[in-house]
Amino acid sequence: MPPRKTMNTNWNKTFHGATYRRTTPTCTHYPCNSPKYRPVRDECQWRIGSYRNIYSQFAGGTRTNFSPATANKWIRYINNGVRVYKFNSIEFTRHFGARLTYTTPTTARQYLRQKFGACIKDVIRGNGNCWLIATTKNVTGRPFAQYDWI
Repeated sequence: MPPRKTMNTNWNKTFHGATYRRTTPTCTHYPCNSPKYRPVRDECQWRIGSYRNIYSQFAGGTRTNFSPATANKWIRYINNGVRVYKFNSIEFTRHFGARLTYTTPTTARQYLRQKFGACIKDVIRGNGNCWLIATTKNVTGRPFAQYDWI
């Protein structure tokens, strides 16, 4: 879609010797699919996806493993620019190995920090035996680079 044209509506009228002027500022419209918006779209997408991943831990069920303090901690992660990825147990096993499926979140965090470095901020097991992993945006490893936020 080509960009819209710039609109400029200036007009002068003379009525009984008085001159009336109307000047509106020049208005430029940009197409919504411009590549300049890509970083903004990407950030909105991962932030909304991260909030959804946290919200899914204490919505719709009768019990949750998340205390309010834990939920607030993970929300602060997102507010500080950390991404929260959610993997079910099958995806977690496929990406990180079967030995981590039955370990504690602390052990899983130590292993992932050895594999991906300081980009891994936290790991926790959530509802429905899913795993939440908090990472900085610098992590470029295989399951994180191809994660679908939708």
